[in-house]
Amino acid sequence: MAYDEATKIDRSNPKVVVDEYLRAALVDQDKVSVDLHVCDEPAGLAPIGALREEFDQRERDFGVVVLVTWGAMTGETSGSESAVTTTLTISGRKDGAVISKRSEIWRFSLVDSDGWRVCVARRMPDPVPSVTASP
Repeated sequence: MAYDEATKIDRSNPKVVVDEYLRAALVDQDKVSVDLHVCDEPAGLAPIGALREEFDQRERDFGVVVLVTWGAMTGETSGSESAVTTTLTISGRKDGAVISKRSEIWRFSLVDSDGWRVCVARRMPDPVPSVTASP
């Protein structure tokens, strides 16, 4: 019983679920863990699969290690639906040195189905820099 409690997946908070999903999908590449965090119809998560495939291709083509991290998460919940936004920072390293780095804003849609589950991942457009008029 204590083991079950210690290994139980926390689906009570959408931000925690997104964090665990990202770790499983992009860092650990653990399909079993990914499946525990997604809804029954995860077709909307294809962009994250494509991102992971891009990482793998870059590692093969350029002999680099691709690392991804994410920052603070913001979210809104309304009833049984939630949206969580975070910034993914993607870096390419070769011989221990960072040779490339970029940031992308991603938004994840979740549903509460016996706990929160990720259903859709969407890269958001890059913010347009504001232009200030000069006098």
